[in-house]
Amino acid sequence: MTKAIWTAVGLALAATTFSAPVHAGPFDKLKSKVKKIEKKAKEVEQTAAQAEDIVETVSGKKRRGSSRRAGVGRSADGSYCNANLGSNSNSPCSARAPDHVGGAGPVPAKFTGQLNCANLGIGNAFVGRDGKYTFSKGISTEERSGLIERRDVQATNGCLYSGLAVGDVLYVEVDKAKYDKHAYSIQCVSYDGSEQLDNVNGPRINNYKGKDVMLHTGHSLGYEPTATGSNSQRSGAYDALLNKRGRTMLTFNFGALHTDKSGTDFFCQWFNDKTGKSALAVAYRRGPQG
Repeated sequence: MTKAIWTAVGLALAATTFSAPVHAGPFDKLKSKVKKIEKKAKEVEQTAAQAEDIVETVSGKKRRGSSRRAGVGRSADGSYCNANLGSNSNSPCSARAPDHVGGAGPVPAKFTGQLNCANLGIGNAFVGRDGKYTFSKGISTEERSGLIERRDVQATNGCLYSGLAVGDVLYVEVDKAKYDKHAYSIQCVSYDGSEQLDNVNGPRINNYKGKDVMLHTGHSLGYEPTATGSNSQRSGAYDALLNKRGRTMLTFNFGALHTDKSGTDFFCQWFNDKTGKSALAVAYRRGPQG
């Protein structure tokens, strides 16, 4: 049946080579043929794909959620599109996303039961992504990098931020007078206990500065406050703002590991081994991409 379908495809394409207008010049005829062939090819490909789907469904060969192209699924309108490979797209793809995509699952009780949060006044947290944004100065437009696609998040269990994924950047604030950054180190254990991460392979801590939070005045993303000047000037302005409020910022971001094809969920805590308490804890899913 499939062979017959593609035989029909070939005949349909061949038929298009004999339909140029008589009055057209040689180049016009060629252009007309090319356009008609391209249009016919798309129509035939769609028809063949639909027919092949029917054949596979009837024969029982087509599995639910499967696709002939890895990472590509059929959208609601019948076209093909990326199967939500960790993006924020609203594309109505129906294909199943790879196992690694998405945030960490629920944190096992063996971890939450041991979590002991330090009283640092943690709050004002959001999760964002590192990306480019533009701002206007008069009639000119300039580009900078910073934390975009932000969403506010709330801690659970006192200081736990869960459901994080590759590419996420967690921003939190703590009381400056209570926090000694030199007293803390990262601890990360996979949910199943088979893997531990150290400072090198675990989440990156404090990679982001004030300029990534306080974007340049004139941007259109709606984040406040803003400031003008260079990156270093904006970072200085944001530090001054935090100091005035008696706060300091922390960031945690989660990199990819291309060999972790299926994704691994980790529980991590920013831990003070002298007090046995954590400034905060995170749960994230590592994978080859976000």
